[in-house]
Amino acid sequence: MERNSIRVVNGLIRRVIADRDLYGQAARGVREPGLKAILQESAESLTAIAAELQGEVTATGGRPVTAGGPMSGVRRSVMEATAKLSHDPDVTYIRTLELMERRLLDAFLRLESSSGDRAIVGRHIARLRLLHLDMVHMGGATGR
Repeated sequence: MERNSIRVVNGLIRRVIADRDLYGQAARGVREPGLKAILQESAESLTAIAAELQGEVTATGGRPVTAGGPMSGVRRSVMEATAKLSHDPDVTYIRTLELMERRLLDAFLRLESSSGDRAIVGRHIARLRLLHLDMVHMGGATGR
């Protein structure tokens, strides 16, 4: 993996970690026990993706990032404030996560189509699609 590739993969790791943190926050904030379990499982999946990407960076002699980007805290604060102001916080969490998951999936797809590191990124796309579909279906089930 080239130096530029390490930088790009580290950017993906930051996004994965930031989304994982959002899932964890949402899991702590939702009222529905079944939804809480799904969100916790999703956070665990994102933790696994981040760990695998970090392993790839380490294996090539790079130094992987271990935290989300500088906007992670802002996103968590906005999501929490929005949920508190919502008449149905569970729906607000789902909508926010659906949007974030779509953006994360798009970032992986863009990198897969334009990078020499397709194998590293491509392995995770199916898992990210499933996470995104979970949020889409839960959003539909809530009647939005």
